Amino acid sequence: MNHTIHFRNILILIVVSLYLILNYGFMQVRIPPIEGGGIPIGELTLLISLATTNVFIVLLRFSKVIVLAPFIVWWILGFFHAYWGILNHGMWALRDATHLIESLFLLIGFAFAGRPEAIETFFRWLPKILVVGSIYAIGYPFSELLKSISPTILTGSGQFVPVFFNYTNTSVVLLASVSYVMLITSWNPIFKIRYLFTAAFLLGFTAFLFQARTIYLQVLALLLFFSFFRYKVNKRFIYIIVATLILLFIIAELDLEIEGRLGQRVSAIFIKNHFLALFGVESEGVVSAAKGVTQRIEWWSDLLNFWSEQVGSILFGLGYGLPLIDFKIQNNVVVREPHNSYISILTRLGVIGAVVWVWIHILLINVWRKAFYLCKENRWRLGENRLLFLMVYFILIWVLAIGEDAFEKPFNAIPYYFFWGIVLRFYSYLKNSVIYKKHLSY
Repeated sequence: MNHTIHFRNILILIVVSLYLILNYGFMQVRIPPIEGGGIPIGELTLLISLATTNVFIVLLRFSKVIVLAPFIVWWILGFFHAYWGILNHGMWALRDATHLIESLFLLIGFAFAGRPEAIETFFRWLPKILVVGSIYAIGYPFSELLKSISPTILTGSGQFVPVFFNYTNTSVVLLASVSYVMLITSWNPIFKIRYLFTAAFLLGFTAFLFQARTIYLQVLALLLFFSFFRYKVNKRFIYIIVATLILLFIIAELDLEIEGRLGQRVSAIFIKNHFLALFGVESEGVVSAAKGVTQRIEWWSDLLNFWSEQVGSILFGLGYGLPLIDFKIQNNVVVREPHNSYISILTRLGVIGAVVWVWIHILLINVWRKAFYLCKENRWRLGENRLLFLMVYFILIWVLAIGEDAFEKPFNAIPYYFFWGIVLRFYSYLKNSVIYKKHLSY
C-alpha cells in the first residue's frame, strides 16, 4: 500500500471515529468555522479521499459487485437539485443536500477496503471504537457540567455549541455495543456472567438515562432481526433484557434517585408510560414526549400536502435550499427537516428520487444477504458475525430515521454509507474465496 492510500485510510478511520463518538459537536467543525459557511470536516475528508482515489477504477470494480445505474441516477438527480438550489437559495442548499453528498462515502468505503488487509484493519478498529464510545457515554449524566468546560464552535446558524459531550446519538453506539458483545464475544461459562452483566449495564444505561422512545423500537427491531438470522443471539438478548429489568427492580428497591434526559426518575412506571408515548398516549412525566408525536404527524401531513400540490414536485421533489417545515427553536434557529428522513427524501427528491433510493437499498441488502450466506456455506462464523453486526448498525439508523432526521446528520450518514462500502468490498472478496481462503478455516 503506497503512502497516499495509507494516509487516506487513516484519515477516514479517524474522521469516522470522531463522528461516531462526538456526533453533533464534531459535525459543527468546519474550515473556517464561520456563520453560514465553512467546509465541514466530513466533506473535506470526502474531497481528499476522492482526490487520492482512482474513481474510474473504483466505479468499474463497484459495478462488478452491484448494479451501478440507480447510484448514478441518485447522484445526478441530487447534485442537479443541489446546484439549482444554490442558484436560487444560496449555500443553505448544500446543507440540505448533506445526505446526498455523504452517500458518496459508499465509494470511499469501497475504495478503503481495496485490500483484504484493510478490511481486517477495519474490523480490528471497530470494537475499539465501541469501547471508547461506551466509556465516553458514562459521562452523560454529567453532560451539562462537562459541556461548560468544553471548547465551543460557531455553528452555521450562528450559535456557539460545545464540541464535546453532546451525546446526541450516543445511544446508537451503545446499542451497537450491546449487539457486538452478544455476537462477537465467546459466551463460554467462564466469561458468560461478565458479558451478561456488561451488556445488561449498557442496555439499562441507554434505556434509563437517554430516555428516547426510539430506543424501544430499535430494541424490538433487533430482536426481530436476530430471530431470523441468529436465534441464539436472540435468546441472549432476552437474557439481557431480563437482567436489565432486574436492574430496574434493584433501583426501585434501593429507592435510588436516578434521573434521565427528560428529568424523570427511572422506574418501571416511567418506562411503561414512555413506551406508550410512542403512540401519543399522554401520561405523567411524558406529556411533552407524547405531544411530540402529534407535532411530528402534523409536520408530515402539512409537508406532504404542500409537496403534492404540483405534478413537478411530486415527480422531482421540492429540491434543496428551503426548510421543509415552519418551525424554530431557541435563539430563532430554523428547523429545516421534518424529523423523518424518509419523508425528507421523498419531498426533496420526489417520487423518482425516493424510488431510486429504495432501489439502491434493495440492491445493497441483497449483496449483504449473498455475502452472509457465502460465509454460512463456508462455515466462517467470524465472517457471519461481522456482517450481522454491520446490519445491526444499519437497522439502528433505519429505525432512528422514522422519527428523526437521521440521514441528514453527517454523524449518522457518513458511518452508514462507509460501512455499506465495506460490505460491498467484503462480498467481492468472498466471491473469490481464494483470497479469503486462509480465513475460512476460522
